[in-house]
Amino acid sequence: MKFKLLITTVLVVIITSVSFSQKTATKRHVKMIRTQGEKYGNVYCSLQDRAGNLWFSTSGEGVYRYDGKYFTNFTKKDGLRDNDVSAIIEVQDGNILFGTASGICKYDGTSFSKYSENAEVNKISATCLLEDREGTLWLGTMKSGVYRYDGTTVTNYLNHDDYPFNLGTHYQTISDIAQDRNGTIWISSWNGGGVWRYDGKTFTNVLPSAGYYLRNEDGRFGGTISPPAWPALIDNGQPKTSIPDDMIFSISEDRAGNLWFATRRHGACRYDGKSFTSFRENEGFVSRGIYAIAEDRKGNIWLTTEENGVWCYDGTSFKNYTTKDGLINDSVFSVLEDTNGNLWFGTRGFGLCRYDGKTFTSFSE
Repeated sequence: MKFKLLITTVLVVIITSVSFSQKTATKRHVKMIRTQGEKYGNVYCSLQDRAGNLWFSTSGEGVYRYDGKYFTNFTKKDGLRDNDVSAIIEVQDGNILFGTASGICKYDGTSFSKYSENAEVNKISATCLLEDREGTLWLGTMKSGVYRYDGTTVTNYLNHDDYPFNLGTHYQTISDIAQDRNGTIWISSWNGGGVWRYDGKTFTNVLPSAGYYLRNEDGRFGGTISPPAWPALIDNGQPKTSIPDDMIFSISEDRAGNLWFATRRHGACRYDGKSFTSFRENEGFVSRGIYAIAEDRKGNIWLTTEENGVWCYDGTSFKNYTTKDGLINDSVFSVLEDTNGNLWFGTRGFGLCRYDGKTFTSFSE
């Protein structure tokens, strides 16, 4: 009996181990593998957490964590609010927050759960997230402006007001939120709202000059509306005192304290605190817009584009990298430099690749 019991116990352990191994094998891969049946999917944003793990969000396939060897996929089955994930940040308490199409949630290193006891905050479908220096959470949205949550009170800004430049809408579609080294909050809009600057008390709207609209540079109004309809735009037509586009996808700050804005039709622009400098002349990334901008440890500025791959600006000239150089897709949404100096690019079509300064390596099926 004892012998039979021992054999039975051993078999149970073996079966359990095999079962666990098979389950683990389906979750962990050396590359990002589709698990939800999405035919296309995009890799939208990325993060390296304090432990050194890399995180990548997708449209339809949840999020992926890379520990340097394997990718682990997390979806709704694991507690994620939705498989469409648009934002990832790590907050001061060490939790990782995810902005999804069905609200936000947090991951504490073990499991997913609701972010807050405040039901309103949990339900917000966030396009972008920021935790400021005071620990206040900012949430950008598609159709209700921006929310600010201080742990107790939820406040909604840039919503239900009459903004004459927002394609006839009464809200801001928020694409990114950033805080600069001086503590100022910058908010970018994607539906013609330009950029908003918040100094802790007042929101100030930053828009292109009147000439931008009169020349129909935005491609929307045909130059039929006269400048008096836009009093906030009048700046005597000085090109360097105005942001060059009113549709801004993302915001980034370099080590010198300059802010970089990725625009829809006017390339990249840099703001030094006084004036805007546009980087667009004779460059291929102008035609279809820029998604993300990041500075690497060497001081190079990297720009990802809708259809022209990625560009590297060394302070003097631009160099372009495309699929001809090994990039997995020429439509690139995100860029991240890891602690080893590698650059990771998330692209359209479920693409993820790493650039080590010499070679592009694909990490997705």
